[in-house]
Amino acid sequence: MSHRLLLIVNPDAGAGRLRKQSEALRAGLSRHGLAAETIFTERPGQAVELAQEAGGRFGVVVAVGGDGTVNEVASGLLQAQGPAAVLGIIPTGTGNDIATQLGLRSVEVALAALAKGIPRAFDVIEVTWGGGAERGRRFALSFAAVGFAGELIKRTTPRLKRLLGPRLCYSVGFVRALAGFEPPFMRVTVDGQAQEGRFFHVCAGNAEYAGGGVMRISPGARMDDSQLNICLIEAVGRLEALRCLPRLLRGTHITHPKVRYFTGQALALQADPPSEVQLDGDSLGHTPATFQLRPGAIRVLVPAS
Repeated sequence: MSHRLLLIVNPDAGAGRLRKQSEALRAGLSRHGLAAETIFTERPGQAVELAQEAGGRFGVVVAVGGDGTVNEVASGLLQAQGPAAVLGIIPTGTGNDIATQLGLRSVEVALAALAKGIPRAFDVIEVTWGGGAERGRRFALSFAAVGFAGELIKRTTPRLKRLLGPRLCYSVGFVRALAGFEPPFMRVTVDGQAQEGRFFHVCAGNAEYAGGGVMRISPGARMDDSQLNICLIEAVGRLEALRCLPRLLRGTHITHPKVRYFTGQALALQADPPSEVQLDGDSLGHTPATFQLRPGAIRVLVPAS
């Protein structure tokens, strides 16, 4: 596939490992006959701006980093003017959940997909939060959530990721997050149907796995099935939440009596007190929030097989 490539690189991805691997990445591009312009990000959110500006000038814009970088580049492309560029991904982060679930399980596989892959359309979740000057808008490829997810992300620090790696860091972060978390009172509206109460976790899933493939948060979810897998978990005590951690890892939490799990198209949330909105591994803004499915909204280069 012939296309003009732009690489948007997060040099801090994967606990800074990419800084040491940049020469190997350049060699890999050359080996596959790929020529690309490269821009390195210097701050959070910059990849959104870069992708938005580049969307009409490049055939493929490549996110080089982890899930946060992929989220930013995808969000920029979806807000760009002019012809829509295809999203490419080179996974160099800690978890790489989005890339893995798209079949891009390694840097080498991703490079081959850039050279000989095919563009496929995938669903995204349009996420808005806040109001007035604090209103924000981004797109999630994997999931969007309110409740315990925000506290879990805060407690799973970069240092914890470096020390424990993706297999253990989120489990330890889960235990740390439980200590200070209180389920907020929420009004949750799904496809026009509203309910109120205290919720431990509210999630709209577009893919099955999160946390470096450790947590099967949305069993059965697919990124191209034109539906959200919605999980509503009512307030539970700390001991019960801890006891259910193995179920979350396996994906059997959806059978718990405090859990409702179903499909839908749109979700709106209000919370008291306002709660952080979490998407694809990052916390961005606070409720009120909306999660709206956008079927087939983005094209991604994936392996031809």
